[in-house]
Amino acid sequence: MSRSGTAAGLVEPTFSWVPPHVDTYGPQVAELCDLAGFPPDPEQQLLLDALFAVNEADKAVALENAVIVGRQNLKTGLLKQAAIGWLFLTDQRLVVWSAHEFRTAQEAFRDMEELIMGTPAFARRVKDIHRGNGDEAIELFGNRRLMFKARTKSGGRGLSGDKIILDEGFALQATHVGSLFPTLAARPDPQVVYASSAGKVESAVLRAIRDRGRPGGEKQLAYFEWCAPPPKEACKDGDDCTHALDVEGCGCDDMRLVQAANPAIGRRITVTYVRGERRALPPAEYARERMGWWDDPLVVETPIKAADWAACLDEESRRTGSVALAVDITPDRSLSSIAVGGRREDGLVHGEVIEHRAGTGWVVDRIIELFRSIDPTPVALVIDPAGPAGSLEKRLLEKGFSMEKELPADKWRLHFMGSREYAQACGALADDIANGQLRHIGQGPLDVAVDGVQTRPLAEAWAWSRPKSGAPIAPLVAVTLARHGHATFGVTEPVAPFALWG
Repeated sequence: MSRSGTAAGLVEPTFSWVPPHVDTYGPQVAELCDLAGFPPDPEQQLLLDALFAVNEADKAVALENAVIVGRQNLKTGLLKQAAIGWLFLTDQRLVVWSAHEFRTAQEAFRDMEELIMGTPAFARRVKDIHRGNGDEAIELFGNRRLMFKARTKSGGRGLSGDKIILDEGFALQATHVGSLFPTLAARPDPQVVYASSAGKVESAVLRAIRDRGRPGGEKQLAYFEWCAPPPKEACKDGDDCTHALDVEGCGCDDMRLVQAANPAIGRRITVTYVRGERRALPPAEYARERMGWWDDPLVVETPIKAADWAACLDEESRRTGSVALAVDITPDRSLSSIAVGGRREDGLVHGEVIEHRAGTGWVVDRIIELFRSIDPTPVALVIDPAGPAGSLEKRLLEKGFSMEKELPADKWRLHFMGSREYAQACGALADDIANGQLRHIGQGPLDVAVDGVQTRPLAEAWAWSRPKSGAPIAPLVAVTLARHGHATFGVTEPVAPFALWG
């Protein structure tokens, strides 16, 4: 069906997977690109066939689509070709092209404007072109738009559309995808495209996509990656190779391996230029950009082991009796989490995230609603005042909370946790998990936080670290505080005589 099956010179991707499908609009998209004088390379055709693959309902089979390959090979061209297909073939209402820098988004806008306006069949369908600073867009008749956005530190708000391009995926942050995907749920046929070269140490989001994509088999993720065999196979010294210019037997000097990772060599990229890059670039940068070798972080042992956390899973777990609530907010204030901590009938600790939503405007009202509806009334609301949620203090005090030691009868307890107490709370939760004393019900945001959390020293103890963690940890922080709040204010059972002596 597609050109890729018969195209000469196709450089096969090192990793590839497309969910099962019944048809593809890839060839028709290629015809439109031909009309614009911008035909796809064989690899781009392969990717278009995957991106425009559909099921029996004529919907895209892949919600997520990832393309990982070195710079100047095919990514930007592919994204332009995809945008043409979405605008002029499948008639998408809103396509959003995002990059992590404003300058890159502007360059993409100028390229697309030139491509569309330079093709008469496309140009006559253009209603308006918006060139505002940060509001660049190409608007077509029929209420269809291609918008260009720079991703901000505040996350993915403003990126929602029917088709989303996340260019420069190595710079994606958890807040970008965390606030983007909930907005796509109501779209009739949403898709997200990740395009990037190999990831850096800090590319936790892209790395997670890689780890899901390389094995293949996911029903809604299409994945393509071009890279050379890893150093342990490509280099004489294996993983110990420094990739320096004077190292004998380094895979970076084997042009066959370089070409396997760079399908555009011999088309847009010359061998002479690549050899010049080898001399000019730092070895690690060349290895990442031209060999497709990721800058993976060192494996660090975390206080919560994956096996221990899995052993604490009980999807039917339910708390009974008194509970404490806690709230935490991500530093960019894009996500907020409310958690409950209590005990089960068997005495085990129960920790659960009961709200995890975008923004902060809903938090105080929801907390008040919970304090009024939970029976018995929660024993405390716990907040880390040094964290982002500390800003809620004034509003909570106005709404009936009190931090007085002797709690008035008409007030709810608000407990601000000190740094020493926070370290105790983190350690206590980690001990509960390691010793099988906690149960959770298996919640995505909490699982992601546990998987990505790292720690920071705090006096002679430690606490969760937001900057070092590879995911938003607000759900885990909230569970930590809620568990501690219940242990402090809600556990009233007397200790049996001589229990400490066995």
